[in-house]
Amino acid sequence: MRFRLSVISALVVALAIAACGTTGQGQDSSNPIGSDASQVGYPTVDAALTAVRARPGISESKSDGWTVLEDKERREVWLFSPTSHPAHPAVVKRTVVRRFGETGTQTAAMCGTSKTECDRLVAEFEAADKKAAEKARAAQPGVPSDRPRSGGRY
Repeated sequence: MRFRLSVISALVVALAIAACGTTGQGQDSSNPIGSDASQVGYPTVDAALTAVRARPGISESKSDGWTVLEDKERREVWLFSPTSHPAHPAVVKRTVVRRFGETGTQTAAMCGTSKTECDRLVAEFEAADKKAAEKARAAQPGVPSDRPRSGGRY
């Protein structure tokens, strides 16, 4: 099952809004890596779900079967796959990062299946990011469409 572009676009917007409303990332003992946006930071998908849910101020929702946890303080959105997804169990952590005056989204993922399925999952998010960025640039005259975007794989 493909993750819908509209859901990813909505999450990108939510992360961007969260980035504007926060001054930095907090740290506590529930995340052993702290602010490292390039890693999930937990040994298993279940450990990530349990630890992130236990953080103060987390909002939880469902979207197309995915469990979505938003941590506004850390500017993170955590997406946990439905059992029907080929990469399940999987978690995708999306973090708003600022580099060189640009705001972007860093993606980290962990899957309980093959590397191929996990790579496919991350590619879906990256494709949706690219499409959302192109749409945003089209809405802003004067912004070059070939400008490099920030973020990385996982």
